[in-house]
Amino acid sequence: MGKKCKSVGPKPLDSSQGQAQESNTSYLFFHMPNAKHGEFCQWFPSIFTVSKAKISELVGRDIDEADPDGSITFNCAEQFMMFCKAARFTDRTHQAEILASSSPKEQKSLGRKTVGFTHDERDPIKSEVVEAGNMAKFTQNEHLGRKLLATGDRILVEAASRDRVWGIGYNENRAMNFRQHWGENLLGKALMETRAQLRRDELRKQRGDWWVEEEN
Repeated sequence: MGKKCKSVGPKPLDSSQGQAQESNTSYLFFHMPNAKHGEFCQWFPSIFTVSKAKISELVGRDIDEADPDGSITFNCAEQFMMFCKAARFTDRTHQAEILASSSPKEQKSLGRKTVGFTHDERDPIKSEVVEAGNMAKFTQNEHLGRKLLATGDRILVEAASRDRVWGIGYNENRAMNFRQHWGENLLGKALMETRAQLRRDELRKQRGDWWVEEEN
């Protein structure tokens, strides 16, 4: 028999040190749209509308020079995200195909085919785009907004084992054992920023104030 190969991946935390580790009660994990807390997934069905002017501002391009006014209706946050990805690179063909698709899986696939895509061009705007999409999603669907506010101050985490950018790179079952090795969790952060804005808006309504100090 050959020699055993040593594991090269990160080691999980020692479960015997449980009391010294963070409790997962302060975290809320989500991933797929049909699972628990699926409403926080980008694929979750949610109709919302965003003005063409707002999208053009976000992506830094005129998305519809022939008809710049009006708005576009999206069927989920993934569709909005992928449409903006194509629009950033003025890929009209994929913009149209993404809008014509009702499947978030297909929308993601089409977005990956964006002509001229570079990370250097997209990275500066990607988080702002996702925040804007989720702000529209959770304000225009009040039942979803209430669910987001109901999470309180819990840290929202996309437990996607294959995504270390928008998620953490681990599923929920393994997440806490590898806490120090998590990915960026950009979707979770965008959702928490959306939640903070919803909370500020609620305070304005309750107090009748035009100004509420933003959280640091």
